[in-house]
Amino acid sequence: MQTYNFLSFSLWLTAITLFSNITLITTYNTYSSLSSTPLPTLPTPIPFSLLPTTYTPATHPQPATLIAQILNTLSLYPLAIDGKNFSALSLVFTENIIANYSPPIGVVSGLSNVMAVLQNSLAPVDTQHSYGTQVVIVEGDGEEGTARSLSYYTASQLGRGTHFGEVLYSYGQYQDTWVKVSDDKWRINTRNLIYMGPNIGNISVFTPQS
Repeated sequence: MQTYNFLSFSLWLTAITLFSNITLITTYNTYSSLSSTPLPTLPTPIPFSLLPTTYTPATHPQPATLIAQILNTLSLYPLAIDGKNFSALSLVFTENIIANYSPPIGVVSGLSNVMAVLQNSLAPVDTQHSYGTQVVIVEGDGEEGTARSLSYYTASQLGRGTHFGEVLYSYGQYQDTWVKVSDDKWRINTRNLIYMGPNIGNISVFTPQS
């Protein structure tokens, strides 16, 4: 097994995107001007060294039921991605989601665009996404209808065809902000994906199979 740094992976994945007739990611960085819901402001990614103080538990009691609702919604993301049921991301994100997936994808605005980008970029592989460390902070007593969360993740990208049995591992975190859309439903309205090290494994798993 070989190890590649993320820069080499980014350049390689960008290259196969160009030569495999997958629509360029930059075409997805638009959001319909006809939408009645404006885009939220994408927060600046929080540096690793500031995470312990940024996500310090609130001094006021946290509503356990609301935290459970958010964690359950977070769990739907890997189920949708790994099951390649990208329309189910509507159960996780708002219509006006703005997400920074870092290079080579970058910033994507709008739910339909996020669905399309993830479907295209993950088309050559099967995947398994697993969560690790997680923190959820509900603002106030929950009546404000906002929250934020941090989730460590590991993504296993599994090769097909001639690359069956080979894998590329990615390590990172999701820094999410949330809004309450009904009494018992929360959705992510901004996401920053931050990689926490190099990808490890065989980048060739992303080679499209004929």
